[in-house]
Formats: sequence, structure tokens, C-alpha cells
Amino acid sequence: MKKKIFLVLLLPILFLFNGCIEIVEEITLNADQSGNVKFYMDLGSLGGMAMNMGESYMQGPLLDQIKKLPETAAGILKGVKGLSNINPVTNKKGLYSVSFDFKNSKQLNQAIYKLFDVKKKFYEPNYIRLTKKKLVKKNYAPILRLFLKKYVSQIKDTSILKLLAYRSTFTFPSAVKRFSNKKAVLSGDKKTLELTCTLEELLSSGTNIGNKVKY
Repeated sequence: MKKKIFLVLLLPILFLFNGCIEIVEEITLNADQSGNVKFYMDLGSLGGMAMNMGESYMQGPLLDQIKKLPETAAGILKGVKGLSNINPVTNKKGLYSVSFDFKNSKQLNQAIYKLFDVKKKFYEPNYIRLTKKKLVKKNYAPILRLFLKKYVSQIKDTSILKLLAYRSTFTFPSAVKRFSNKKAVLSGDKKTLELTCTLEELLSSGTNIGNKVKY
């Protein structure tokens, strides 16, 4: 089931092409390098008509899997020692999310690798490296591309990939001084850094979702 997390997120979206849907990763960092993570997909933002359309296309096992996805992710996260406040949410408005608190970057990396079902090799850098005033996020777009390309053949109209987005948001305890990824956008208070790309861009070979941030 772990290997199907992104597939389960992706397939139902293909039926809901009346607007842009985002798969969102939100990470909030504290001064002591602890923090909170939330992964979510909000289908309700498309409105009731689109949701009803989606329900009609997703009757049966697939729809059941989507509804159970937050609980499944929460079950995976319970296997990571030290995480707290693991909170799965599924509601009738179309919100599917899981959130948790972590005490340090080691716990954060263990949680993310568990969710992605990736075994980290000893010589590879961590998904996220944290020091007192610096964050380095690995560009893991190649891993996502390899996974998603397995299922592109199931999409009848690949232009729909332009309407599906991945969004990564980091909120820091102090103002960001500089960052390396030119696609990222800094908020007015300079504490939140956001990067968004479509799945079409994510599947292209040149997309970089990594970043080096000094704050």
C-alpha cells in the first residue's frame, strides 16, 4: 500500500479537471529545529459539482482507498519513533490530509522516507538537512519522475497534467536572508518560502524542487 500513495493521490484527480488541484507539502520550523509537517490534497476547492463528478467516476475500491489514505499514512508514521500529534483528516468537503510534529531533522527525514517508501542509501544526503540557520532540501524530483512516469500511460489526455500541481511551503522562525531556487517565492514577512510546479513540469527532466535556504 505504501508504494501506491502517490498513485492513489494522482488517479482521482484526473477526473476533476474543472480547476487546479494541488498536492501540498507544508513544513513549519521552530528555532530549536523541531516543527510540524502537513501533507494534503483539497478536492473541495473545486466546488460541489466537481466533487460530485469525481464521486461518480470513483465508485468502488479506488474511492474507498482515497478515503482511507490519511489513516494509511498515519499508520505508516506511527512506525517512526519520536513523532507526535499524528493527525489524519478525511472529511465530506474533500480534504485528505495527514500532519505530525517532529523534534529534529532526523525524525523528519525518517518520516518522509517512510511515506515515500524509499530506502536511503548511506552515501546519499538526507531529504532535508537542518542547521541552526540553514536548510538544504534535496532535489528529489528524479525520484518522483520515475514513479509518476509509470502511470502516465493511464492518462488519456496528458494536457491535464498542467492542471495538477505540487506545492511545497516552508515557514521559518526568522526572516529568510537568501535562497537558491529561483522558482521559489518569498512572502511579505520573509518567513515563508513557497515553490509550486505543475505535474507536467515535474515530469520534465529539468525541474528542480530542491533549495538551499539561509535564515
